[in-house]
Amino acid sequence: MASWWSTIFGSTEKEPEHIADDKDKEIGGLNFKTALEAHLKWKVRLMGIIDGTSTETIDPNIVSRDDQCILGKWLHGEGEKQYQEQPGFQNLVSSHAHFHRCAGNTLNLALDGKTQEAATEIANGDFAKASLDVSRHLMRLWRDLGIEKNQN
Repeated sequence: MASWWSTIFGSTEKEPEHIADDKDKEIGGLNFKTALEAHLKWKVRLMGIIDGTSTETIDPNIVSRDDQCILGKWLHGEGEKQYQEQPGFQNLVSSHAHFHRCAGNTLNLALDGKTQEAATEIANGDFAKASLDVSRHLMRLWRDLGIEKNQN
């Protein structure tokens, strides 16, 4: 996760000291690395649909929902129970919901044959920005919860 840390945050954020320890990837019932990887894979999945190489059938109405993926189920379940008062939790919930709306919109564009518009969304549109926001908020929450866990 350390390489992702620098990719997502650049050099302005201090990397948590415990980041090198694989044992700290899971906090509160969520494997943060798995959740981050799943969200990063959306770009690849959508590009496959755009360029016609995917055989996957994805429903934009399901993609647009923020409670269907591993992270969303955690955010609306165990994460909310344990961490709703944690600074940054609501930022992640909000950015995650926005990401899924953007992913659904991008998928709709691709399915409607507007592949250039969909590709632009992925490259530098709302989808790209929302994806980065989710990654940043997820990593910040992981960092904050990990620091809190190590202090207890």
